[in-house]
Amino acid sequence: MGLLNWIFDLHQHAQIDSAREETRRMRGELASMHSHGYVSGEQLERSLGELALATKTLQRVLVEKGICSSEELARKMHEIDLEDGAADGQSPTG
Repeated sequence: MGLLNWIFDLHQHAQIDSAREETRRMRGELASMHSHGYVSGEQLERSLGELALATKTLQRVLVEKGICSSEELARKMHEIDLEDGAADGQSPTG
């Protein structure tokens, strides 16, 4: 059973690392577009769609694998939302 847990953990960490890398890449693309003074609505919408997909995927994997419940995830999101002093459903990007 220990080997199976190790393989499962390794797979999960690979998925998390992949999502982190994709988020980093998307942030870099957005920063590059912004530094050139140009961000089209289409590019921004695509980046937001990719980020939403990555976020939903991570949320679903966490719940489906039993790492946390939907309620725990919602509580943690609310806790993190309050870290900047405003319950606005957002987190600072910088």
